[in-house]
Amino acid sequence: MLLFVFPDIPLPVALFSLSGTNGTVDRSPNGAIKAVSHNIKFALGPYGNQNGSFYFNGNSSDIKLFKSGQLDTRFSIGVFAWVLVDNSSGPIYTHELPKKYYGFSLQVSHSALGVKVRYVDRKTLSSYLLFKKNVLQANSWNFIGTTYDYHTGVASIFVNNNTVMLNYIKTKMQLATYSKVRIGAMKKQKVYFRGRISCLQVYDQALSVDQIIKLKTRCNQTGKYVVLRKNERRTK
Repeated sequence: MLLFVFPDIPLPVALFSLSGTNGTVDRSPNGAIKAVSHNIKFALGPYGNQNGSFYFNGNSSDIKLFKSGQLDTRFSIGVFAWVLVDNSSGPIYTHELPKKYYGFSLQVSHSALGVKVRYVDRKTLSSYLLFKKNVLQANSWNFIGTTYDYHTGVASIFVNNNTVMLNYIKTKMQLATYSKVRIGAMKKQKVYFRGRISCLQVYDQALSVDQIIKLKTRCNQTGKYVVLRKNERRTK
């Protein structure tokens, strides 16, 4: 699989294609994050590509990303993924804190056709919720994501080609992202996502709209640029 490097876009701190047999391999430049999947099936991807996504069954499927310094995007963050909701609401990307607590989370709501994001203060565990309804396309692939900028205190929700919500929440807040991550489930609450997810990307900074739009094709095999290890760059 070829993974894009765009000259004007930061490289991800974590990138999982969530497709095919190597879908849980971290394809970011560091490539150090370990992942384990449970009860996942392959399905068509957002570009109609065979085995181009992971299907989560809604009752026992999940992916665990082990605790890593790469995932601890404590200052600014950007998280993005392709999602196809199968008549189900649920978590896409969640930091599971010790005991019964949760940190940062990205979720979808089928009934509201919405995207829900919860930012959590690392020190106080105070939470800040963003929820935008009627932005998802039913029975179709949607490219969703969120950003938070440490310096401006502004958080956003992005769906397909647009920023659908932009809110000031708190400046210079350090985020609760120091734990392991669960994709497709919040196991402590026994909440599971049913549907397909593909091309999960995590960044340690807030990206612009133009940059985010380009990320939509980062896992598409038709791309010109390839992610290489360390500081190498080349075109193919």
